[in-house]
Amino acid sequence: MRISIWRLALTGGAIVILVVAGLGLAAASNAPAAPAANVAAAAPTASPSAGGPLARLRGRIAKARALRLGRHLVHATVTVTDKDGQLVTLQLDHGTVQSIGSGTLTISEAGSGTETVSTDDATKVFLGRNAGKLADVKVGAEVFVQSRVDGGTTLAKRILVVPATAS
Repeated sequence: MRISIWRLALTGGAIVILVVAGLGLAAASNAPAAPAANVAAAAPTASPSAGGPLARLRGRIAKARALRLGRHLVHATVTVTDKDGQLVTLQLDHGTVQSIGSGTLTISEAGSGTETVSTDDATKVFLGRNAGKLADVKVGAEVFVQSRVDGGTTLAKRILVVPATAS
């Protein structure tokens, strides 16, 4: 059986994207939380001198492409080392919220699969670009969930609720 070049290239590209995403998530999950005042002060301003309109347009196009590519992700598990050299297993899930409550979130994934993860008070929720809370996550919403797997427990660290207009 012969595998075509485009399938190999597509598979290789997907593996590279998952590894890069996993490394980024590992770095983000291990970064110390900064107070909100420092985050706002460190945020870049969108002024005409900061790259100009063409650079901002290119950035928006790149984000749109990444979102379209990310929509094909269903489930990924990656093991990386943290800043102390310890092994950390991260899980990334994409789907629609099937149920939420009692410290758990169940995601219905493509291919008829479901994934249930635990939530706690430290679980961060993002509604598009804005911060939210677990009460803002509704059944039927499209979500990306980044979790940390420790033993037999999968704990959601970040939940991104995809705005309905982005679909």
